[in-house]
Amino acid sequence: THMSTASLSAAAAATAAPPAPLPVPPPPAGSASAEVPVQHASRPIVVGSCAYWRGKEAEESKSHEWTVYVRAASPDEDPGLFIKRVVFQLHPTITPSTRTVEAPPFEVTEQGWGEFEVGIKVYYHGGERAVDFSHLLKLYPEAEVAGSPARELSIDRPVVAEKYDEIVWAEPSAELRARLSEADKHAPEKGWRSSKHAKWFCTFEPEPQEAEMKACYERITQERRGGGGHTRHASCSGAASE
Repeated sequence: THMSTASLSAAAAATAAPPAPLPVPPPPAGSASAEVPVQHASRPIVVGSCAYWRGKEAEESKSHEWTVYVRAASPDEDPGLFIKRVVFQLHPTITPSTRTVEAPPFEVTEQGWGEFEVGIKVYYHGGERAVDFSHLLKLYPEAEVAGSPARELSIDRPVVAEKYDEIVWAEPSAELRARLSEADKHAPEKGWRSSKHAKWFCTFEPEPQEAEMKACYERITQERRGGGGHTRHASCSGAASE
């Protein structure tokens, strides 16, 4: 016999106990829903150099003054909150060739005449694995448009070479997570706006970078599940803005 809900009495409806929920069976072992979500974190940084020609009167062996550095992507971020120290490995003819910088600005300034590859090792707070970078110190300008001649050396405009990187920590320590959270609050007085090189720093469009880094992280996650390391970085290049 069919009975509609309208035929129930008001008293019965008021006193009826709600039906007990059915137990939800646990997901089968190995399924995607059974996996613990990855507590990853990431932070963009920029590795680069700024080289100033010292003019025709300069000593030939010291034709340029250059600075190689690791900086935050944001001008208002204090990189010292998550970067513990940076070790720069310079050309062996420079004494000392190994420079360790323990606090921001993470940079080394020298004078010279030749281009070379700078080895850079960045150490992070919280006991995280250090990450190695390689940066080509550029002293001489290249053609800004393919097929056109390179611009002339000028004491008024440095040669800037920068690379945007994003560090991904698959399972960051509690200390590093807390430091990254603090860095998100921004501290303009500890950022790079006051740097003498600031006006020459490259600008990077965030949307293309974020899309590339998202794809990179997804690839890293797959590698990690297959036994890969827990820290990786992805790179792209940018051009200096005037």
